[in-house]
Amino acid sequence: MKSEPLKSEFRKWMIQNSLGLISAEQFIQIADAYIRENETIPDWVIKISLGESLNEESSLDLTLDPINEDDCKKVARELLTLYKKAEIDARKISEVSQKLYLSIKWGCETFDRLLWLSDEIDLIEEGYKSHRELNLTIEEGLLKLIG
Repeated sequence: MKSEPLKSEFRKWMIQNSLGLISAEQFIQIADAYIRENETIPDWVIKISLGESLNEESSLDLTLDPINEDDCKKVARELLTLYKKAEIDARKISEVSQKLYLSIKWGCETFDRLLWLSDEIDLIEEGYKSHRELNLTIEEGLLKLIG
């Protein structure tokens, strides 16, 4: 796998780790598996495997290269997959949506959709709206995010 697609894939996992969708241990296991299966290993994969900081590493330092709208679409795709497999619940989707909208540019379309999704789930979970609408709300909300 070339460096940029590889970085993009690891960025996806790094973001999932920062959102609590995968644990730090799982993220390290992904890096370890890559190391076992490949001959050429970028230094930053080794850093992940060792649990070291990726400060100033292009695309992988989420402070220098913050979560963007494209990242949110990838996360939404993963959330939808996990939700359909019943591996996460509505509360987790609301929590992740909230973390995402707090991470991106305020007022953009993705921000508005994440905020709406988080609020709708909370209103349903707290009994202000019908619980029958939960699955449809989640699936439609995530599909709109994915585009």
